[in-house]
Amino acid sequence: MDDLNNLEIEYRLSPRRRSIGLMVTAQGKLVVSAPAGTSGAKIQAALARHRAWIRKKVAERQEAWDRLQEGTAYFLGQPYRLVAAPGTGDQVELGSGEMRVRSGAPGEDRWTLLKAWYRRQAELFLHERLRHYEAQLGLQVGVLELRDWKRRWGECHVGGRLRFNWRLILLPPAIIDYVVAHELAHLTVPGHNGRFWRVVEQVVPDYAERRRWLNRYGTPLLLWQAEWSPRKRK
Repeated sequence: MDDLNNLEIEYRLSPRRRSIGLMVTAQGKLVVSAPAGTSGAKIQAALARHRAWIRKKVAERQEAWDRLQEGTAYFLGQPYRLVAAPGTGDQVELGSGEMRVRSGAPGEDRWTLLKAWYRRQAELFLHERLRHYEAQLGLQVGVLELRDWKRRWGECHVGGRLRFNWRLILLPPAIIDYVVAHELAHLTVPGHNGRFWRVVEQVVPDYAERRRWLNRYGTPLLLWQAEWSPRKRK
């Protein structure tokens, strides 16, 4: 297992488990879940059997994190150099590849101001995309709410209530459209059976490709936070 020696590994032993399970977290840490009392030899054998899968998943996670650039903010899939700007006027301004964020009232930090701007932009963009796909699917959304989640992009509730992560506004428009269509489809079909995916496919024919992109590259943006003094991620 020499090629896994530098990998961070967390071991979770539980009397409820019946087999060994492996998971690579969004940060690239390997989590090994095993029944209580499992020998070290058995765990090492499981790691050896799945070495190729572990290395592949860790490499994918690292690639996704490496796409994020130091001192950079994101808007609709585009990177912008993050600038703490002086003066008054619009608190957030885009131009010439820069996202300039001005200070607000005393006591307000720029990250709070930037999040508020992102939420406003997300609400406007999501309302427009919802109207677009509502018309195509013959649906009507009751309530749109924004959330600040770290593990999900959206969810659907009975009665037409849809909740979306404001961080969707960081993603490319095509990926946002997939998430919107996905949650709208749940107003018609609960669960993720074949009928559900056929509804999604009606309005996003290449949904599978967009879904793969989101699963592979989306997680770091769920955890992203602006850094005014760029530093390397630990």
